[in-house]
Amino acid sequence: MYMGIFKVVLGIGMLGLVSFIVACYVSPQFFLKTSYALVKYEFPGLPEFSSRSLSKLSDDEKADYIVVDVRTPQERGVSVIAGAIDNEYFERNLLSYQDKKIIVYCTIGYRSGYYTQELRQKGFDAYNLSEGILGWAYVDGMLVDPQGQVTSQVHVYSRPWNLALKHHIAVFKFGEQL
Repeated sequence: MYMGIFKVVLGIGMLGLVSFIVACYVSPQFFLKTSYALVKYEFPGLPEFSSRSLSKLSDDEKADYIVVDVRTPQERGVSVIAGAIDNEYFERNLLSYQDKKIIVYCTIGYRSGYYTQELRQKGFDAYNLSEGILGWAYVDGMLVDPQGQVTSQVHVYSRPWNLALKHHIAVFKFGEQL
């Protein structure tokens, strides 16, 4: 009897796993949202800001915000969210941003979650950009290259993060498209 129950549970588990894999393959956005749900689990209660909300800010509203990129220089060498600064520049000019709302991002939200948490502990009004630069790309947010030119390339951190971004070219290593 126990063997029969075990087989049923194992079968349901395998069906669930296969269904999840198929859903991620068919809908990369499903994988992105599922991955970010794990980030949220790691940082319960951490305030977040959605890519859609960021993209809808008016120019007047944008004056109250600063967007900080915590990715590596190699990742930023492919593209950044237009108007973003890197965390090194931010750290050198902390006093300039005390009265700003700080939106922090990385590829998916994990590294930026840690940095957002650190900034909040220091008293900053900081938010994690939900789904990171990949979420930004999904809402067709503007990306620029190091020369400030609009680009469709986005660094995806590693090969498994190639989420078939619509209207964007995924780059894993600088200059190497997936």
